[in-house]
Amino acid sequence: MAQKSNKEVKKEREKASRKAAYVGSLIGLAVVGIIGIIIWTVNFTPNLTVLTVGDYEVKRDLYTCVYYYDTMASDNWADKYQYDLAKDPYKQSYEYYADGVKYDTWGDYFEKLTNDTLRLLIVMNDIADKNGYTYKEEVQDHIDAELASIEEEKGTTTSFKEYMLTNYGAPITKKVLVRYLELYYKGMDFYKAITESKALFNKYIGGNSSSFEKAYRENADEIDVVTFRYYFLAATKDNAAKIEALKHAGSEKEFKALCNRYAKDENYTKNDKSLYQNMSLQRINSLSKSEISKLLSSEKSKAGDIYAANGEMDGKTYTDIIYVVKARGKDTSAYKDSDVKQWEFKVMGILLEQFYDTNYHLEVSSKGMEVFKKSMIIPEDSIAQ
Repeated sequence: MAQKSNKEVKKEREKASRKAAYVGSLIGLAVVGIIGIIIWTVNFTPNLTVLTVGDYEVKRDLYTCVYYYDTMASDNWADKYQYDLAKDPYKQSYEYYADGVKYDTWGDYFEKLTNDTLRLLIVMNDIADKNGYTYKEEVQDHIDAELASIEEEKGTTTSFKEYMLTNYGAPITKKVLVRYLELYYKGMDFYKAITESKALFNKYIGGNSSSFEKAYRENADEIDVVTFRYYFLAATKDNAAKIEALKHAGSEKEFKALCNRYAKDENYTKNDKSLYQNMSLQRINSLSKSEISKLLSSEKSKAGDIYAANGEMDGKTYTDIIYVVKARGKDTSAYKDSDVKQWEFKVMGILLEQFYDTNYHLEVSSKGMEVFKKSMIIPEDSIAQ
């Protein structure tokens, strides 16, 4: 299987990291009602294979469950990204880049997220089961709680399948949902365990100090972080003196004071809005469209340096001014309450990706996906609550 890019690795790891924080939450239920009713073809053929991960075949009913119940309901796509709930996702052009990757349609993007989710969960379950890992008692409690919440929400007059169709857009049965919830909560329990303990990660996945360092060196540009203060002003004559003052600030304290003075915004004082701590170099690119990220990523950058660069925004020129508080390097803050540092957690994602590619071949069935796509017939009067 072809090695994925580091950006794709990061995307999958961030998604998995967010999912690992599931304790006390009920996935999906916070967005009950956002997906419109979708009419499905009579010949649902639930046993058709859509995706294969290693020796595990994902049938159409389970794939549908994850696609609709998890992926499409995992974010507020409609409000945040102008996704139209009442239209076929494979007939809607995807206008946003995901970590530099362009997808032709929303359906393609959702498909990618669904495949990533299923691969992660299947691999985690497979490794745990083959090695006799003992799941926490809370796993079943989470499954029971989520099912109980659905039962309470739907009431006694609506069938389970009708409820899922109305609120998530697919006729998902309780049996299939239970299968997915078991896959999800067990998989994330194991994922959480191994990524919060280097000893467990090394035991189940493999790796040591030298392999961690090697992976870090090979991917430092994606892993390194920097702490800085950031301010920008329109590049106009009226702001010229302010820009020069910021560029020649004698200390971090002086730079912060100037930010607060020019912003005239209490958030700069109360919330320290100008400070960006342990920000990855990739995220800096989303913050600024100037040359700042290249300057911050330089190995020559050091604490106390001040950088300025011009960029374009809404057809106007602006100037970014950066005060480096801590130069690029490893994020050594602890990951949750574990012995794993943030940079090590990111390396785990890279090592996991390599482990996936070596041990678990992923293959999408063209026939399975074709039937899956054709089944999504959305009527003009579909409901988007």
